[in-house]
Amino acid sequence: MDDQSENESRDVPEDVKKGHFAVIAMDNDELKRFVVPLSCLTHPLFLRLLEQAAEVYGFDHEGALTLPCRPSEMERILALIYMEFARDCLA
Repeated sequence: MDDQSENESRDVPEDVKKGHFAVIAMDNDELKRFVVPLSCLTHPLFLRLLEQAAEVYGFDHEGALTLPCRPSEMERILALIYMEFARDCLA
């Protein structure tokens, strides 16, 4: 594979902006894709989800990171994280 072909195969989807990454919240047959800021990687709630993902799915994975939680729970967690970040910025 040449350098150009290799780079094209690793292209990030257009909706994943710089400083963000994609995750999939999945519980049984329910799944939803989220584009999340890198800053979430330091939040304790998100770190716990990452630990659970490692336990359930392991580390050998390509594409969007799959998290073992309902999409509605992921929405709630992200809302809490965003509210905390906003509060910290205003403090």
